[in-house]
Amino acid sequence: MDVALWIIQAILCLKFLSVVISHGIRPDPEKTKRGTQKWGGFTHALLGFITALSLLGSLGLALPFFIRSLTWLVPWAAALLAVMNLAAIGFHLSCRETPKIWVSLILFALAAFTAYGRWVLA
Repeated sequence: MDVALWIIQAILCLKFLSVVISHGIRPDPEKTKRGTQKWGGFTHALLGFITALSLLGSLGLALPFFIRSLTWLVPWAAALLAVMNLAAIGFHLSCRETPKIWVSLILFALAAFTAYGRWVLA
């Protein structure tokens, strides 16, 4: 079970590092423009917040593997990412972005399973 959880953590870590790039470092100008039209100036603050949480969650999933300590950090990081994906589902529903809802649901399930696995099973 431990190996399976580390594999899921690696997948989540890589995915959320890609979120850091796509939402923070190089956001799509067209999507940012549409978001600004719908949400106003709140869009840039939201993207920054998502970027920061994604980076913290990714680090929380990966660092314990590399430094061989701080294992208590993993379930908290996974729980953070699970809650973040629940919020993303609501956000994508309000924007009527159906394909992104499925991605968020899958990521939520993986993050929730990781949190449960590290708190209860491992």
